[in-house]
Amino acid sequence: MTARKLTHWFAACFFLAAGAERAAAQAADAFCEECCEHDMQWFAPVDFDFDCQPIGRSCGYFFSYDRLAWAMTGERVTVGTDNPDDGSLGPWRTFMEGAEFFVIDDDAIVLLPGQIINIPPPQVLSGLDNAPPSARFAWGHRYEGGYFNNDDGWAFSVLDGPEQFYNQTYGIATSLSPSFDLQYGFIYGSVQINFDDPQNLMFGFMDVLGATGGAYQPDGFADDVNVNGIYGPDGIDVETPGRVPDTIVVGMEPDFGDLVRLPTSWRFVNVQTQTESTGFELMRTHRLSNLHKMDKHQNNTVELSAGVRFLQLKDDFLVQATGGVLGDSFWDTSIDNNIVGPQVGINWSNQQKRWRFDVNGRAMLGYNIENFDQTVSLGENLVPGQYNRPIYFAPTYANHGKQEENFSPVAELRVQANYQLSRALALKVGYNMVYINNIDRAAANVKYELPNMGFRDNAGSQQIFMNGVNFGGEIVF
Repeated sequence: MTARKLTHWFAACFFLAAGAERAAAQAADAFCEECCEHDMQWFAPVDFDFDCQPIGRSCGYFFSYDRLAWAMTGERVTVGTDNPDDGSLGPWRTFMEGAEFFVIDDDAIVLLPGQIINIPPPQVLSGLDNAPPSARFAWGHRYEGGYFNNDDGWAFSVLDGPEQFYNQTYGIATSLSPSFDLQYGFIYGSVQINFDDPQNLMFGFMDVLGATGGAYQPDGFADDVNVNGIYGPDGIDVETPGRVPDTIVVGMEPDFGDLVRLPTSWRFVNVQTQTESTGFELMRTHRLSNLHKMDKHQNNTVELSAGVRFLQLKDDFLVQATGGVLGDSFWDTSIDNNIVGPQVGINWSNQQKRWRFDVNGRAMLGYNIENFDQTVSLGENLVPGQYNRPIYFAPTYANHGKQEENFSPVAELRVQANYQLSRALALKVGYNMVYINNIDRAAANVKYELPNMGFRDNAGSQQIFMNGVNFGGEIVF
């Protein structure tokens, strides 16, 4: 049974138990002082004193429910390494050392060293430099309850959500560009994500030119990138018409000058982020009130609280990519921030007839146990040696995990207004903000390095700011 279902069952049982009368011979309540009556007249009119203030109970139970609509800030990140990729797409712009040959007769071909032309390839930057996570509103629940005896009591709070989800697909011919002709331009894809390549795995032969010289007409032969008449491993072009290798010289090595560093690019890239917050807290409360004074309009109270709190922040970052050079790939990174520690709070209340206004502040010294997990699958349909694909990069699957510990302070502020409908029932609406520092977010911790990826060593710490409105009801009996 899920935590949400358990919470709903708990609330239902709480209401059923609340409706039961105590036995007439029972002299004392389990938690309250003697003669603490529960008449269960929840819908009875509000009782007012001579100052038109509601007459509150000296002891009893309370339960409240809030529907939450919160937004969570996200540190937008670059999908890919910060280092520029030196891959090159255009065969007419890539110049490396090659060889030249001269045909003396049908049986004699002379190979001469080629010429080095120092024209550096262009730098290709990642296209997703401002990707999610981003701040969006999400829905959640909060359940609170407890009991009080004069100025002392206990209170608990259960946080279920909010759960924020974001999804975005990138690439030409997505919904943003429906008029694009699908038959052009997708040999390498349109979404560039830079990776560090310390093992030089992305070198490969290209095949984008046909016999007529037109682009995007693969003919099954490696392209003569350095224009020396040798077509990678496919031989030499000595016959008319040109642009097609027709002669293979026994013992001749492939023209490695035709190798290029292929880009780490895809046709479509889908980015998903999911952030969920849950928690529980138990607090001992003590109320400082001036209601006992003989002056009029003594309608302010201050409540101090101390206890323990657990707060969990689950953050998931999933990237799924198809097409392009590496084909079907994905990497899924998740981090669970489990924060526990002592908490103190203070609440100020002001009663104005049926209205009550509350300002509540809480602070926690959090000990954070962070669980990291990452699953990587790159190039699921790669075949090493294929043209327009890396010659050595095989399909790669990897899984990484680690645990870290951190100090993560938490601060929370609530501003709320209650309107009392009856003796026991009230409606409420308010604003809530929560700030958590020194945590780890999944998107910021991805290490973009071929072939296994992993976690960044210098990601640093991140923070999250959650804020939004809450509305619900409260019952006191």
